[in-house]
Amino acid sequence: MSQCGNRHFALVCQNESLPKNARQKTEDAFCNGAPLCARRGSFTLEAAVVIPLTAAFLAALLFFFRVLQIQTAVSGALSYAGRKSAAASSFSDSETAELAAAKLYFLKTLSKDENIDRYVRGGKLGISLAGSDFCGEYIALEAAYEIQLPVHFFSVRGIPVIQKSVNRKWTGESADGEEADPFVYITPEGTVYHLSTSCHYLDLSIQTVKSAEIGRLRNQNGHKYYACERCAAENPKQKDLYITDYGTVYHASLQCSGLKRTIYEVRLSEVGTRGACSKCAAGKKK
Repeated sequence: MSQCGNRHFALVCQNESLPKNARQKTEDAFCNGAPLCARRGSFTLEAAVVIPLTAAFLAALLFFFRVLQIQTAVSGALSYAGRKSAAASSFSDSETAELAAAKLYFLKTLSKDENIDRYVRGGKLGISLAGSDFCGEYIALEAAYEIQLPVHFFSVRGIPVIQKSVNRKWTGESADGEEADPFVYITPEGTVYHLSTSCHYLDLSIQTVKSAEIGRLRNQNGHKYYACERCAAENPKQKDLYITDYGTVYHASLQCSGLKRTIYEVRLSEVGTRGACSKCAAGKKK
């Protein structure tokens, strides 16, 4: 029992004017339950524990988002430096010169990012690209740095981070002005390759139409639209349907896989048995 509780308890017990049963109830209340000042002390103790833990959690959450911001900035700088270095690779045979140029491009992109100077050990100059590789057909940039912790835990003073970016070197053009092995575009289930991602067969140009109109509509090639086996068969009463300019089926759901295109950029020599697209690659020989 606290000091104030003892004092109050003694005064009540010494008051002979109170009935005996009232004094007994007061004694039981102080013996079996904590007095008010003791309860206040309990609340103060809980607050002293909970408030610092809550503040530490919020600080850790904020630090986590700062780390994500730094990684996003470094990733963008690596991508930019990789592309610029790949474009300039045909003019240099020295890996040292290429690394120096990549470092300049990298630092130029990060020049206005204050979070890196605040949280990365050594700031922008503390990010090392020494692990980068310029051999072969690819430029593999590797950024290694350490993020400083706001609070040191024993011997742990920072978090080591490594991020990478890989770009193919630009190999120049052939004598007739065309690249010897150009990039083309294919889909996993497609039977042809395309020279442009804006080709009508890759750019679906989805339109919404009413089900009552589908019977009289035709695509750009003059063909009729038929029900998609994936989604239209399961939703025969769907009022809004979806078609494409050059497709031959209509869809009842925008989530249907028939309305999605996964496009890969590959070299022409890697297309296998695929032929040229009649729209964008007509007249081009493999």
